[in-house]
Amino acid sequence: MKKLILLSLLLSSLSAWAQPDDEIVYYTDSKVSESKFRLHLNANPYYTDMRLINDDAANSLINSFNEDNETRGGFAFNFGLDLFYELAPSFHVGLGVNRAFGRYTVEGASLDLDNDRVYFLANDEVEVSMISIPLKVNFNTSISEVFSLEVIPMVEMNFLDSYVASIDYRDGSVRDTILNKSDDLRAFNWTVGLSLGGTYWFSDNWGVFVRASAKYMLNDMIAQDWPRETLINFGGNLGLQVKF
Repeated sequence: MKKLILLSLLLSSLSAWAQPDDEIVYYTDSKVSESKFRLHLNANPYYTDMRLINDDAANSLINSFNEDNETRGGFAFNFGLDLFYELAPSFHVGLGVNRAFGRYTVEGASLDLDNDRVYFLANDEVEVSMISIPLKVNFNTSISEVFSLEVIPMVEMNFLDSYVASIDYRDGSVRDTILNKSDDLRAFNWTVGLSLGGTYWFSDNWGVFVRASAKYMLNDMIAQDWPRETLINFGGNLGLQVKF
């Protein structure tokens, strides 16, 4: 009996030794190895307009510039980039830098050139520019393998560097004037905004996004002796997104 048991064990060992070794295959998951960083390259066409915080413009050249004046907005093109970090699959935080512009015309403003209560009607066409540093939060969800939806609230720090007003007098009695108020700009300003849209992923790491966007400046652009003007923007946030 012992011999039979020993023979069985020996045959089992020989059978196991004779079988070919199984090749070990390692599987990698691209989701595990991908980076948590996202770079967004932005091209933002905006319709920009002006809003008054109030009509307080004591001692200002445009001292009757108020909410009754009709304002006509204009189109501007902003551009920049954002760098996002993935804290969770559906929650990204990002910081960016943008070159931004604004354009609008105040129609029928009453101007007192010498503070002598003699007023002239004019159209005031304004162009402004700034460097903006946006802080963004990206809430996103995938609706298919290639489409994701996004909601992006933001807060921007604005560093205005140019304000030029072209004053066109209606009756032609006074020569048109160019006012450069760049030296009187508020050095630092805040803007809040919201973007809604999505990204189409045409490869594992590259996608294009299209979003609707709105932004509102919280502080007046010129701090003293001027109408308290702010910017409001409506438009698109278009661009390219890359994972790396």
